[in-house]
Amino acid sequence: MSSAQSRLAVVYNPTKGGVDEVRRRAAERAAQHGWTDPVFYETTEEDPGTGQAAEAVEGGVGLVIACGGDGTVRSVAQGLIGKGVPMGVVPLGTGNLLARNLDIPLDDVDRALRVAMSGRSRSIDLGEVRYTDGAGESHDDVFLVMLGAGMDADMIAGTDDRLKARVGWLAYVGAFANTLLRGHRIKVEYSLDDGPEIHTRARTLLVANCGMLQAGMILLPDAVVDDGLLDVLALRAKGPLGWAQAGAVLAHHTFQHRLKPVLRMDSTPGTDTEGRRTRPLDFRQGVAVTARVLEKPASFQIDGEECGTVTEFVARIKRRGLTVRVSH
Repeated sequence: MSSAQSRLAVVYNPTKGGVDEVRRRAAERAAQHGWTDPVFYETTEEDPGTGQAAEAVEGGVGLVIACGGDGTVRSVAQGLIGKGVPMGVVPLGTGNLLARNLDIPLDDVDRALRVAMSGRSRSIDLGEVRYTDGAGESHDDVFLVMLGAGMDADMIAGTDDRLKARVGWLAYVGAFANTLLRGHRIKVEYSLDDGPEIHTRARTLLVANCGMLQAGMILLPDAVVDDGLLDVLALRAKGPLGWAQAGAVLAHHTFQHRLKPVLRMDSTPGTDTEGRRTRPLDFRQGVAVTARVLEKPASFQIDGEECGTVTEFVARIKRRGLTVRVSH
C-alpha cells in the first residue's frame, strides 16, 4: 500500500456498547494487517458521522470504518459518496441490518474489524431520497437498507431506547404488537419509474435496497444489494385473515429465500377501492419511486431511524454508489 492507502480512520458512536473494545482491537488489527495506527473520530448528536467521514478522507485515508448502528453506518456512507474510499462496518447497534445483509460478523468486534481491514471490496447500491415532512420542509438523505412510511415507522418511534440497549432487537416485538393494535392504514398513491399511479390503503409502504430483517427474516426475497433496483412493498393486511396470509408469505420467504412462481404476487398496476378485496402484500421493483401520502402526514423512517412525518417523497437508486468491505 502507498502511505495514503495504508492509513485508516475509525468513526464510532460513543453511546454504543463495545466502543472500548473497538479502540483496543482496531489498533491491534491495524498492526497485523499493514495499516498505520487508526485515527479515531467520535460522532456527535449534531453530526452522526457524515462530517467525520469527509474529514477523514480529506486527511488522506484508504479506509473508513463505521462503528455503530445502521444510523451511524448510513451517516458515514453519506460522507464517502463520490470519494472513492471504501467503508468497513463494525455493527454495534440494535438492527445492524446492512451488516446482516452483507454477512458481516455480528456481536464480534474483532472479526468485524478483520473483515474491514483484510476483506474484499464490494460495490453496493445506495438509495437517495428527497422527502417533504409534515411541516412542508424538504430534506435530502440517503439509505442503505430501507425507508418506510406508516406502521414500521410508528413501531420504531414507539420502541424504548433503554429496552433496546438491554434486549436488542427483541425490544421491537412489544412496539410491533402495540402498533398493530392501535395502528391504522395510510392512504397513499405511488408510482415506479414511468408506470401508472397505484392508489391504495396500506399499513406501511416500504422502499428497500436489501431484504433481510432481524432473526434472518426475509421480507423482500428479490431484493439484491447491487442489482440497481429498489424493491417496494405495500403491506395492506386487514383483519385476521389478511394478517395470516401476509405471515404465511413472509414465512415462505424466510424458509425458501424466494417466492415460487405459483405464490408470486401479481404486479399488474391497478387502483384499489375500499369495496374490493386486495392482496395483503404487493411487491414491485423499479429504479425510482414517487409517493404521496394523502389525508394526513404519516410517520417516516430511514434505515431504522425515526425521521418525523412525511407527506411525499421521491427515492431512487444510485447503482453501486458505495464500496463496502466484506468477507472473502
